[in-house]
Amino acid sequence: MNASEMNNGRGNASPWRGIDLSGITVVLGIGTGRQIALLTRQIASSGGNLVVLTPDRAQLGTILPLRSEGPLTPIVGRTRHIPVLSETVDLLVVNGMLREVPPKRLHTVAEEMWRVLVPGGRLRISDIIEPSEIEEERAWTERNRIVRKLADSLARPTALSVDLPAAAAALQDAGFQNLGLSFLPGYALTDAWLEETVNAIRTMTSRLVDAQVRHEIMDEDIAALIAAYARGQQRAPQRFVLQGSKPGDLALDMEASFTEEDLLDTED
Repeated sequence: MNASEMNNGRGNASPWRGIDLSGITVVLGIGTGRQIALLTRQIASSGGNLVVLTPDRAQLGTILPLRSEGPLTPIVGRTRHIPVLSETVDLLVVNGMLREVPPKRLHTVAEEMWRVLVPGGRLRISDIIEPSEIEEERAWTERNRIVRKLADSLARPTALSVDLPAAAAALQDAGFQNLGLSFLPGYALTDAWLEETVNAIRTMTSRLVDAQVRHEIMDEDIAALIAAYARGQQRAPQRFVLQGSKPGDLALDMEASFTEEDLLDTED
């Protein structure tokens, strides 16, 4: 399935309309935490419950203070096995975690998402796509190229972007309907981003055994990244929101008073 076959929501100002938060909402992934904070307050005012799942136990500490603002339950877990009962979730939000799913496991994860949702339940996936060829995304392209070189040398997987057509096809095969796609511009890259990225690359490169690859990254690739950033007005790739629903009518149905833009993280 390609983007043209889906209900393309580009420019749609309110794709969160029609979502009820008075039931059970499960969020997979914390991101910067901004989305969790907003959802906690909205769900508290709606009388709902929020469960947040992440594979990183240390990351849970960043959202624990939010329990004073609403019914928030933090859980350590992964997308391939969501630790909730079948057909108990009204809204499932996947926040920047789909990129961590290997392509061969997309169907398994889609089926797990289907399992936990009640009939009529909603799915919202927000993540990042591969950078395009435009000038403003050149620095991110260089960043991804270096990360992939490091991963190959260290024999480690990467989690850089989502294969959107493959993800949409997996959701369709699992039974999700009314698939819709919205895009939002990537955030502007800053000097702090460049410094943090370069420092992280240097740290990982220091672990390489292959002296030639280590030399290439330290002396050539980092310079290419800095030069790309210096071109100015660099941005992260576009983020997307892929939404769908499980057929049925058991989910709650109350119109929300906020939009997708209110809930998306501004940074990755």
